[in-house]
Amino acid sequence: MQISMNARGRRRLRHALAVCLLLGCWALPAASRNAPLDPMAFTQSNPDAPVQQLLVKDITTGTEQAVDGRILLVDSGETYLSSASIATILQGTRFWDGRLGFLDLQFGAVTYSLAAGTRLVSGPQGATLLPVPVLLFHDDLWLPMVALTDVLGPGLGAQVDWDPDRRRLTMGEVQFNVTAIRSEQLGRTTVVHILCDEPLGYRATGTRDGNIEVKIYGGRLNPGAASRVRARGLLRGATGRQAADHALLVFQVDQLVGHFRTYTDQEGREIVVVLEEELVSAIPDPVPRGRVDVNIQTGPVDVTHDLRVGTMVIDAGHGGHDMGAVGSDGIMEKDVNLAVARELRSYLQHQSDLKVVLTRASDEFLELDQRAELANTSGGNLFLSLHCNSWFNDSARGLETYFLSPARTDWARSVAAAENGTGDKGSLDVADDVDFIVWELVQNRFISNSSHLAEVIQKEASSDLGLDDRGVRQAGFRVLVGAYMPAVLVEMGFLSNPHEEKQLGSAPYQRKLARAIGDAILAYRDEMEALQGKAPQAEASDER
Repeated sequence: MQISMNARGRRRLRHALAVCLLLGCWALPAASRNAPLDPMAFTQSNPDAPVQQLLVKDITTGTEQAVDGRILLVDSGETYLSSASIATILQGTRFWDGRLGFLDLQFGAVTYSLAAGTRLVSGPQGATLLPVPVLLFHDDLWLPMVALTDVLGPGLGAQVDWDPDRRRLTMGEVQFNVTAIRSEQLGRTTVVHILCDEPLGYRATGTRDGNIEVKIYGGRLNPGAASRVRARGLLRGATGRQAADHALLVFQVDQLVGHFRTYTDQEGREIVVVLEEELVSAIPDPVPRGRVDVNIQTGPVDVTHDLRVGTMVIDAGHGGHDMGAVGSDGIMEKDVNLAVARELRSYLQHQSDLKVVLTRASDEFLELDQRAELANTSGGNLFLSLHCNSWFNDSARGLETYFLSPARTDWARSVAAAENGTGDKGSLDVADDVDFIVWELVQNRFISNSSHLAEVIQKEASSDLGLDDRGVRQAGFRVLVGAYMPAVLVEMGFLSNPHEEKQLGSAPYQRKLARAIGDAILAYRDEMEALQGKAPQAEASDER
């Protein structure tokens, strides 16, 4: 893979970006050009934004330096740094074309390309879309802090953490926990070994184009290590990508691969992907789309083994004296959670033959461990806990879905801390040692099913409702501990956001939200039953 672009390549990229910008501007009606292009693309800039001095500390060298930052957008609160400052911080070189508004940031052999007014960052791992745009200010391109913490830093093998309260940027070398990738050929089988320093949850899926993706939750990977994996047997190559809370490996495989399986070894510290050739005379189809394998401690894993989705347990978070979050107009989280839970129960009962159980059907308080116990004693196969988000910045918005695992980001920790506090001191003894319980969960089959269920709900619900997709995250929610089944927690929106508070308090929107989540649950159920060769029960009933 070519890492850096030559001058001709950069010119081509600039021309392409220029065409995209022109087409985008002409496509917008005049009345829309001062409005956000989409919910996350804030465009109302503040030309008089004051300078905020930030402290940058390099843990590796022990040095500190001060740089200037600005909050350039009125409605996002995102701190911006000039490209000149970023080049200095990361010890790179900048190539700035002020006439066209294009910028190249070069760090050794790695080049990132950006353009004024866009959210696109093009780098060696492909294109990344930022939540807010890059801005032209004082004859320089200014980048949002998230570009440094989530794109440039991880891409260069650096851990970059931003503390907005203290205005402190901390940098250091990433301690990679995905340490090596090896391949070997064994007859008609090719085996890929992914070595980790610690047991990590993962999910392996086949893609439409015949590749195999392995998402390692909490994994920290040097992307260059993947490109150095030797192609042999059925393995044609590999690429890697580092995200904020997971590492992604993509294996390009031969079209002769009929199926694959995964398992873990070395007490969970080694993920093994086995590629198997289809023993047929004709060339088979690519790796089946949607194949999912679960990380159990030893032996090959079949995600559909004895997995039947017949009973859905819906947990309306909070209740009784525990109000949860409260919006500025007085909308209480406990009421929204219960209303959506009831609507979701009604929708699932009308659309399927699922048995639906509510942990609470009225405004009552339940301990967190009682909720999981109800799920287990009712014979539940899936557990869904409904909640609403809240944040001090009222511009925060969107939907996010969690599954149980140690929190990997400060945001996930803060959300988990808020939801784990029930207002009852007795509940604090429940699952005090979350990491120990998570270790047990990582060893069973549910961690992968939970992550997959979370991704289906997140994708379908965000898309159906046009909500900002805040992604799938992992955190130590106590309400999910002890549920012996795939379990996820959905934060349906922000009561701290005036617009979303109004929506969440509206009965018609609650019904829409319930339908979107319900459709995602049914899609997951159908996918699981299709994988185990079992037609959905509702369809079988129709045939009879």
